Amino acid sequence: YCGTMIIEDEDAAIGLTLDDTKPDGSFPAIIGFILARKCRKLTSLTKEERKTRLCELYAKVLGSEEALRAVHYEEKNWCEEQYSGGCYTAYFPPGIMTQYGRIIRQPVGRIYFAGTETATEWSGYMEGAVQAGERAAREILFAMKKIPDSEIWKPEPESIDVPALPITTTFWERNLPSVPGLLKLIGFSTFFTSVAVAGLFAYRKGILVRN
Repeated sequence: YCGTMIIEDEDAAIGLTLDDTKPDGSFPAIIGFILARKCRKLTSLTKEERKTRLCELYAKVLGSEEALRAVHYEEKNWCEEQYSGGCYTAYFPPGIMTQYGRIIRQPVGRIYFAGTETATEWSGYMEGAVQAGERAAREILFAMKKIPDSEIWKPEPESIDVPALPITTTFWERNLPSVPGLLKLIGFSTFFTSVAVAGLFAYRKGILVRN
């Protein structure tokens, strides 16, 4: 098992889980996301009741009763956060970030803005939050005349713990049509095949005469 579960069940509290084990293999953990109406529904339960319900769900999905005996359990209700008021990111209508993304990053007086929504890469994710925080810190250092402005947007160094690996694809993965494309191709093939069969049938019946 890789720790990732996609649970398409309206009665299930969690819809998605991910492996949250540390890069070196220590502290094995699974993180689950409880979203929207499911989150609001579970807030009426106690922490222990939520833990029991989630462990029962994991046991069912994984087919293992070991999940009923959690070694440790942590939870975070982001709706109680004073400044974010929810999680895990803010969504904007199409075009907002491309047209006004620069504006939400501009400081106002001595107030500088960070947060994953202001990231230029991986917006909405932890990587975006880290990038935005470091960018805001460099903006402050520039305002204090400690670094030149050319260093504000310098590229982030590659992670030593989790190095980026190239995504390799095979020839067929790169060149096979998508499902809609395949269906369209089959549709065209079927059409031309039908025309050819109809033409042959008409020729044999004497409907079509060869010149």
